[in-house]
Amino acid sequence: MSLTETTYEFNKQLPAPPRVPGLPLLGNALDFLNRPIEFFLESYHKFGPIFRITAANQKFVVMAGLEANRFMAQDKDEIFTSESLFGEFAAQMGSRNFLVAQDGAPHRHMRKVMQRGYSKSGIAPKLDDFVRLTTDFTHAWQPGTLIYARDQFQRLVTEQLGTGLTNHSSKEHFEAIRIYLGTLLNVLVIKRQPRLMLSLPKYKNAKKKVMEFAKLVLEEHRHNVIEHEPDLVDDLLAAKDWNGDSLTEDDLLAATIGPFFAGMDTVANTMGFMVYAILKHPEVYEAIQKEVDEGFADGVPPYQDLPKMQNLYAATIETLRRYPVAPFTPRGVAKDFDFAGHHVKAGEEVIFANGLTHFLPEFFPDPWKFDVNRYIAPRKEHKQGQGIFAPYTLGPHTCLGAGVAEVQLMVTVGAMLRAVRLELTHPNYEIKTKLMPIPGPDPKFKIRVVEHRKI
Repeated sequence: MSLTETTYEFNKQLPAPPRVPGLPLLGNALDFLNRPIEFFLESYHKFGPIFRITAANQKFVVMAGLEANRFMAQDKDEIFTSESLFGEFAAQMGSRNFLVAQDGAPHRHMRKVMQRGYSKSGIAPKLDDFVRLTTDFTHAWQPGTLIYARDQFQRLVTEQLGTGLTNHSSKEHFEAIRIYLGTLLNVLVIKRQPRLMLSLPKYKNAKKKVMEFAKLVLEEHRHNVIEHEPDLVDDLLAAKDWNGDSLTEDDLLAATIGPFFAGMDTVANTMGFMVYAILKHPEVYEAIQKEVDEGFADGVPPYQDLPKMQNLYAATIETLRRYPVAPFTPRGVAKDFDFAGHHVKAGEEVIFANGLTHFLPEFFPDPWKFDVNRYIAPRKEHKQGQGIFAPYTLGPHTCLGAGVAEVQLMVTVGAMLRAVRLELTHPNYEIKTKLMPIPGPDPKFKIRVVEHRKI
């Protein structure tokens, strides 16, 4: 059955998806929060590519597997909507043009407005700054000390993206940005915290500081306070919305703070997993260190040449596969549809387990093993076909900054391994994944700084 048929033709007589048994009151909440990938895999193998779960008072339809990924990839905002899940997030910012909350033509229009700013070519002139910031951060780590990876990488990534996309540092406002974003995601999207959190002084003060910061960045660009190459904020100031009107001040503020949100959880969490995996595999560490010592000797290579460092590139891609930080994608259902012999009604909430294919052995043999050789010829397992390797979700809302994220990871981890020697607290340490609000390394995960390297 084609997507067009599923969009407009469906059979209400088909059964609803099967329900996964759970605990009284809690339902499947503990499995969903503590081991989502394993839980979805077990349910997929037992119940098939579509099933229902409950998490306390929330109900979801879960779609998983290759056909589910391809179904999502083909949708043109006819069946699934982001507005029902992210609309209130946007409303907290007062914006009607907040990218992640839009669907259809308005969403595609805003993607075009922001496309250059979030592109590899757009970030290319800032790669030297990325390396400089990485070197500054790592040189502040004293040999013999332990650093909290998640905290340090969040600070570094946010500083890089703020500098690269808005020409402004986030250092003085980082804590407020982290509180503001985390509260919005946990209360309005993940719904793991009560709405009361939005009324507390901690959140209100953080929101005020973040909006004041966004206004400062906007005013600097309006009045050309800092000489710079055109960036994302300049593109926003020159843009029109889908109706041909100038973006409102609230639209501009929301989009201006976007770069400071963009990688705080996604890129920083991936970086934590990547550094862990490299330190866990000494042969990978040695191969990458040799590559970056040679490849970065005369400065940062052009972003087009970064994949030529095949061990660094392969470690980046394998981290995105083995430790996906966006392994599932929530969506609202705008229209009834059928899938795999089951009927889903408009108004329901769907979770696409887009990262589940990463753990199916028919696509990635021995899927729980971290294996950089998967991406080196002749294997190239991430190139098997649409929907198999899906770390950035799928469909109209595929991550706009996916390319930037890969470049940022390679440049930053490469520069980090050139600047310092790191090690795990114990060779047998096994990292734990926490949902906070997306999958990431345990906040208690520490790395030992061995020495500052002299090259």
